[in-house]
Amino acid sequence: MLSEAERRSLEEIEQRLLADEPRLARTMNRQVRPWLFYSLVFVFGGLTVLLTVIGAFGAAFQCLVVTAGVLVLRRYPLRLR
Repeated sequence: MLSEAERRSLEEIEQRLLADEPRLARTMNRQVRPWLFYSLVFVFGGLTVLLTVIGAFGAAFQCLVVTAGVLVLRRYPLRLR
């Protein structure tokens, strides 16, 4: 939790950043689009089930790893600095 003074300072810094570097500020605030997340989960989750049913366990495991990776990155996004 931030104190009121820290919150005001942070808002002031954000406003200066937005005024000085609008492209950088927009890039930092950009979120992963939800349709991309849902499509990746749907495609790779479906492939996991399909490949398991037909007996291709190696490829099914790879699809399962991708699906799990997408779910983990959705919960804990990478913060690149």
